Amino acid sequence: MEISDILIDSILYPTKSIKSSWIFMVSAIFMGMLTVVAFNLESFEISANNWIKLLLIAGVLLISLVLFLLTQGYSLDILKESIYQSGNTPNFKFSNQLKNSRKILVVNIFYFIVPTLLSFFLGVILQLWIMPILGLIISIIFFLATTMAECRLAKTGKLTNALNVFGTLNDMHTIGFEKVLLTTLTVFSVIIISLLVVLTILWYLDSNVITSIVISIFGVYMLFFSKRAKGLLYSER
Repeated sequence: MEISDILIDSILYPTKSIKSSWIFMVSAIFMGMLTVVAFNLESFEISANNWIKLLLIAGVLLISLVLFLLTQGYSLDILKESIYQSGNTPNFKFSNQLKNSRKILVVNIFYFIVPTLLSFFLGVILQLWIMPILGLIISIIFFLATTMAECRLAKTGKLTNALNVFGTLNDMHTIGFEKVLLTTLTVFSVIIISLLVVLTILWYLDSNVITSIVISIFGVYMLFFSKRAKGLLYSER
């Protein structure tokens, strides 16, 4: 697929998955409104002592964590469907999403630690002025490798495959480093530009509640969009 085809399909995909992922949209709206209330009790003329405020904020943070884990787990299923270029949307299963989220969390931590340690040791050994440039190159390569790793995890369900650094680099080589880089940059650019447009509109509306709701929905939409794009890209392996 051309990058333009991947982009168009990915932009439309979240609109097709609303029926099966409505729980995330509704939860995002609920969390957005609850967050506004929790951090602006006085504005809503709600009297509460400090303990109640702390408990409410702690509850918001806890629910936000659970919602984050569920969305991450669901996004792994989106990757899998996209790799096989399926037009179907995954069914939501609470236990399955939590299991997926644990695996994808391990993958992201692993691909963050490895380049960090590698850059550190190279810096200690070489002690050259070029090390910042090498560190940047290593970070970019492993950032792209993380995409391949998530796709390997989605396709096989096995952490060992996802943590195989040489396997992820080989996948990147098979697809084409330039295409992986350009697709990733394009997706990132779409997200940033869309976010700036949304924030500009919300700034003129000047409403905490509306802002919270829109940003919550926007976050879920962009997550599904980006995972769809990654899956379609990996399908060319």
